[in-house]
Amino acid sequence: MNISKDDIQEYLATGGKVIGDFAVRVYGNSINPVGEGAFSDAVEIGISNTIASLYDVNIEDGEIVRGLNKYWGINSEEAEERLLFEKSQLVIRELRHYLKLQGYSSDESTEFIKNNKESVKIRHDKELWKLRDKPERLMKAVQDKK
Repeated sequence: MNISKDDIQEYLATGGKVIGDFAVRVYGNSINPVGEGAFSDAVEIGISNTIASLYDVNIEDGEIVRGLNKYWGINSEEAEERLLFEKSQLVIRELRHYLKLQGYSSDESTEFIKNNKESVKIRHDKELWKLRDKPERLMKAVQDKK
């Protein structure tokens, strides 16, 4: 299935509206602190999932930033920061997934990543991000990096 730019823009446009409409239906005019926190968490998850999914299907960074600004109301600087964070997190998730498929338990993969400081290395070395689709090479590169 091919995803077009128009499909993504439609998804973004409806996603923000759906979340907002849902909050109004559920909480009405009396949003309490717990409900407000839950709503904020849901919005943050929606934004993170939007960024991760767009990056994962290779939408250009500028288009992602523009979409976040237009559909989520996030200014360009914050959108860029969120995009950078999600890029590194996607690489870390890909490495965890690869370890799991290699037979590592969740605890073992967490221990492996912690012992090798892989999360830190991935967050600080943008070159490693390019290996997200090559998890075997990513694992080796992270282990070799001092």
